[in-house]
Amino acid sequence: MSSSQILIPDAPAWAHRFRSDDLDEILEFVGRSVGDHSRVPHRKGAVGFELAVLGGDSVQLGWGQVAIPMTIRGAVPEPVLHLTMPPGSEYRIGRRRFLGERATAMFLAPGWEFSRRSPAGSSFVMGVSGIRLADEVEARTSAGCGEFEMRLQCFDVDGAERARLVGAALESVQTGQGRAEPSRAAHAEALLVSAVADLLTRKAAVARGREVASSRMADLESWIDSHLQEPLTIGRLCQVAGVGERSLQMSFVSRRGVSPMRFVTERRLAEAHRRLKASGAKHDVTTIAMGLGFRHMGRFARLYREAFGEVPSRSRQRSAPSVSG
Repeated sequence: MSSSQILIPDAPAWAHRFRSDDLDEILEFVGRSVGDHSRVPHRKGAVGFELAVLGGDSVQLGWGQVAIPMTIRGAVPEPVLHLTMPPGSEYRIGRRRFLGERATAMFLAPGWEFSRRSPAGSSFVMGVSGIRLADEVEARTSAGCGEFEMRLQCFDVDGAERARLVGAALESVQTGQGRAEPSRAAHAEALLVSAVADLLTRKAAVARGREVASSRMADLESWIDSHLQEPLTIGRLCQVAGVGERSLQMSFVSRRGVSPMRFVTERRLAEAHRRLKASGAKHDVTTIAMGLGFRHMGRFARLYREAFGEVPSRSRQRSAPSVSG
């Protein structure tokens, strides 16, 4: 059976449902689970956003629908597998682009900031506890140096792989009504975690890092966020982290999918977006961009649009208070 013939289970009647055409309401609702993010629609009309969620102790299934194309920018706090998505969906991290089609899946690693330009359509996603998934993968791998890491990745999923994931999801759906025996629900969740772990290990979306400790990298990332307005160079980052350039380069690519300096650029873009959305009429685009180290406004505008789906001036206009009189 081909992957296109394997049917995704429908959202059950007992799933939690949400529907809205109000963008602010959608951002607030989704933000409760994924954190701060942005959504920019690419045409006028009803958003037609619908979401059905079925959650357990360590897994969560989501059925999504949207009526207009939009760009989403953000990161997920827990591992998420997009098993189906509207054909033509494009994911971007740094300079890398991934195109989602019917036979592909997209794995979003926790903390990896990405942009997703998605046509109208539906999607089916699986969220898994990062601790449960890490424990499952860790138990399977041979002893080795370095810490366990997850990596954002797009990959093909054949019919057998998709059938196992859908079968595990269906078992989880059937035990999620609340009347099932707790032991059966726990077994269903374990089956789904195992199926996701199988897929990710085969597709090299999980691996052991062999360079800088995750705690040191987390400290450096926090330091970068606190010093975005300062001149930052690779040498300065190495000095703060206390490691050499090669180790730092390899650790950023492994941990975040981008080079250290591209990570700085991405964080500066995120801060520019925050300031433009909050500034109203107080600061112009040039002042904000220059203050964050962007010297060429044309390049800043291009990078900003790639990340957020609109030009900087449009974000500023959205934040401006309406005037009536």
